[in-house]
Amino acid sequence: MSGLRIAVIGSRGIPANYGGFETFAEELCPRLVELGHDVTVYCRKGYTGDYLLHEYKGVTLRYPPYLRNRQLEQLSHEAACIADSLARKFDLYYFLGTRGAPLYVPLKLTRRIIVVNTDGLEWMRRKWSRLGRAYLKFAEWMAVRVAADELVSDARAMSAFFHRKYGRASTYLTNGAHVLTELPAGALDEWSLEPGSYYLVACRIEPENNIDIIIREFLASGSQRELVIAGGMNYRTPYWEHLTALGAGGRVRFLGPVYGDMRVEKLHLGCYAYLHGHEVGGTNPSLLKAMGCGNLAIALDTEFNSENLEGTGLLWEKRQGSLADRIRWAEANPQKVAELGRQAQQRIRDHYTWDRIATAHDEFFRQVAARRRGFVSS
Repeated sequence: MSGLRIAVIGSRGIPANYGGFETFAEELCPRLVELGHDVTVYCRKGYTGDYLLHEYKGVTLRYPPYLRNRQLEQLSHEAACIADSLARKFDLYYFLGTRGAPLYVPLKLTRRIIVVNTDGLEWMRRKWSRLGRAYLKFAEWMAVRVAADELVSDARAMSAFFHRKYGRASTYLTNGAHVLTELPAGALDEWSLEPGSYYLVACRIEPENNIDIIIREFLASGSQRELVIAGGMNYRTPYWEHLTALGAGGRVRFLGPVYGDMRVEKLHLGCYAYLHGHEVGGTNPSLLKAMGCGNLAIALDTEFNSENLEGTGLLWEKRQGSLADRIRWAEANPQKVAELGRQAQQRIRDHYTWDRIATAHDEFFRQVAARRRGFVSS
């Protein structure tokens, strides 16, 4: 079978300047082009850098309009992407997330293949109102029961969730990471940091990433290192003010968003250990990046984080003192910290390389296209 014409919708676009789905699209889509596919990524202006590129490593980029509103931004953009796509001869849509699932239904009339990457459990995020959570649960139901020809999940535990809740199969296709080992001399100078002098948190500033607990537990641990938090948010919220108040006067530093020129990777390569509080699930790119950089990851004990680490890191619970105890153990055991970091890197080599992830997507898309309604790409 010749390559497919694939539309990727649901990220903010590439080159990646924001979060997990953006990095996922930036790494996956050029590799799909190399494997023979014609790939278009739909982007949002304002998120992909100062210059609007119309091609990136062989991937076509398009920029439909959207409403700059916290609640409506993604839905309005996805609606505009779908409208734009109808005039183009795509064979397969790859939707990243279920939030816009009600919008995908009319596409079924076009007989194009709809694949939905389920992402995490979006409705569990604490930032949403009761009405917002109700909509997100409905959108998840729509994706599973109505919109998607195929579901994809990035963790085996997430696939199991969809089978358990809906009786629907979801193919396991995960995220990836790079293995990095060398920290260039002076790489941390812009932040006045020394290698090994700090613990790192790198994520979006969202309540379900439990940064507030991490700050309190770090301060309670008595560590004399710094806690460095790299990450930002699109819209200021009371949660941000709460975090800055918690860290005021302590050994806590907020760097804001850190993008470009391998900057966040440098922070990973220089840190003593990485603290991870994500709980919404599935496979988190920040955790894989930390593992690829040889960090000891001290992660919140969820089935998703446990699946990714598989014994190569430490797990903590949300009860008081749990994370502080893990930090004290890390302070007392530097050789074991380094050994767990090496084991985590090997796990990335064995299971989470981007070439492996791209090949798995290529094989899956071709298999789906071959069996769906006798489809043959032109």
